This record gives sequence, structure tokens and C-alpha cells, in this order.
Amino acid sequence: MSSDTTGRIRIEVDEQLARVVIDHTVKHNALTFDMWQSLPGLLDELENRDAVRVILFEGAGDRAFASGSDISQFGEKRNTEENVRLYNATVECAMERIAVVRKPTIAFINGYCFGGGVAIALHCDLRYATEQAEFCIPAGKVGVGYHESWLHRLTQAVGPANAKEIMFTANRYSAEQACRMGLVNRIQSRDDTLALACRIASLAPLTHRASKLAIETSAAPGERDWQACKDAILDCFRSADYVEGRQAFEEKRQPMFHGK
Repeated sequence: MSSDTTGRIRIEVDEQLARVVIDHTVKHNALTFDMWQSLPGLLDELENRDAVRVILFEGAGDRAFASGSDISQFGEKRNTEENVRLYNATVECAMERIAVVRKPTIAFINGYCFGGGVAIALHCDLRYATEQAEFCIPAGKVGVGYHESWLHRLTQAVGPANAKEIMFTANRYSAEQACRMGLVNRIQSRDDTLALACRIASLAPLTHRASKLAIETSAAPGERDWQACKDAILDCFRSADYVEGRQAFEEKRQPMFHGK
């Protein structure tokens, strides 16, 4: 069967940029159980590729980023308490893997971004949308519970009042409304987003890693491991990239960073 029928997540790598493409166009890129299950392993692979500096998530085609989980599977995959626990654990594992990627992650959103698609975007570091993007968390229409850690991220992005409106009404929001709320960083084209990703990839990877760790640590609920942040900052100053950055500044040239 083709990926249009069964759905898959595919990886495309172009030098320092890796694209994670959610590909199930016949169902607006809804994620099947198998797609959720495959995601952690794919991200492990990209994490271990030193040449990859930035990971960008996008949907196949031009109609959707991701429309959430494939609801047509719920009668089979979420029909008993045991199956619900397995399904939820699989999705949670995928989301957690996105969250802990040490490299910068970007969600490029075009078309529908619903339910679990919003959660994927929320677990990325940066979110950019086209004017055609449309956002919705329809949990209240389906009777499912939206994970508490996803709601924590939603609340951080848009504030408690907006988060409650999104959840209580199951309304659809335009890209402009999402941008005003803080759900996305900016409305821009795919070309501009790719250019930004390449710009980020050209800068010091160890600095990005230390910055991401400190920002995520400051925003996390519960206890915070500040020592890990301090160690990551020291790794920057111990690196060959730090020497290269200083020399490039003095020589008025672009630095060539290697993440070491």
C-alpha cells in the first residue's frame, strides 16, 4: 500500500537540516498508531547524526500540518482500558522524545493543525505558520482528555485564559489569531522558514544546546537541574567552537562551527 493509504513519517536530510515529514495526506496527515510508534526511533537517528543541526517538522502536501490522531483507529486501538493505556503511552513517548531533542526543533505549519498536531507543534522550540494555517484542539467534541503536560505547554504559550477558551470551545483559530495569542512565533512562508532554519544551523551548536537546556529548565514544573545547565555552558567555553568564534570575530569572517 502507498503511504497515502497507510500513513508514515519520513525523514529527509539536506546537509545540516533534517525534515520530519508527517505523510498521510488522504486523512489530512492524521497520525496512526504506527506513525506515533515510529517517531522516537526516527528522532534517535537524527539526534545521533552530528551533521544535523536543526530538525524541522512539517506536513506532506499543502492541506495540513497534522490533524491529530487517526480517530478511525480508536474503535480498535482505544476500545479497552488496556488499549487506551497502551495507545496513550505510545503517543506520550513520541511527544516526550520531541521535547528532549537537544537540537533546535521547528514546526512549519500549513493548513490544518488539530489536536495532536497542535501538541507536536507545542513540543517544538519554534513555530511558524502560513496564512492558510488553522488551529483547533477538538478534544471536547470527541470526549478525550488532552494530556496535562501538553496543556502546560499550551498555557505557557498562550496564557491560562486563552488556553481555557481553546479547550472549552473547541473553536478553530486562524493563523493571525494564533499569532496574536502566542501559539506561533510568526506568520511566514516556507521559504522564509527554511532560510531561518539554515541560519540557526550555521550558528554554534553547543550554544544552542546550552540555551535550549536552560530555557526548558526554567519553564519546567517541579525541581530544576541547574547544574546540568551550568555544565552545558562550561562545555561551550571548553570547545574548539569557542576558539573559532573568537578568531572569526577578530578576522571579520563567518565562523565555521563543528559542535566540538
